[in-house]
Amino acid sequence: MKKILFVAVLVLSLSSMTIAQRVLINKGDQYVGAKLALGAVAGASVGFIGSYEMGLQENIGVGGSIAYSGYSEELNSFYNYKFDYTNILILATGTYHMDLLKDEKLDTWGALNLGYNVATAKFSWLSTVPAGTPEFTVSAGGIGFGLSANARYMLSEKWFATASVGFGLGILNISIDYKV
Repeated sequence: MKKILFVAVLVLSLSSMTIAQRVLINKGDQYVGAKLALGAVAGASVGFIGSYEMGLQENIGVGGSIAYSGYSEELNSFYNYKFDYTNILILATGTYHMDLLKDEKLDTWGALNLGYNVATAKFSWLSTVPAGTPEFTVSAGGIGFGLSANARYMLSEKWFATASVGFGLGILNISIDYKV
């Protein structure tokens, strides 16, 4: 275990030395964004995310986001019924910005996400309800964490197009960010 930790620290140290860094986010820089999550949680195909990021120091930031995804599924058999599913994610994020592609208009970074998923499933009848059968709602949730790769392209001094691949509400998130 000590060898693995040593190798990981060595690789991170060497990679930060070999990539000549320009400052991509400064202390106090703030971004807010509205994202569309594609390939969202479970059976939903789309989700919606509000995000925030603030620079703590050169190339290091923190932030958070709130996300929503929902969908319905109808099942037809002798009785017709449906399930409505929702997922609400609350995520905290730590970011490290790197000048990977050496483009003055492009900011690339990696993010570590940690949060909680509040999930619900609601059952309801679409046809005659069998005698004595209740409708119900089930709530669940759990802690989630993961990594994402991100890029923010400058459209103007205040507006940015952003894309993220990895953990979150969707596999691919596209966004418009505003620099506050």
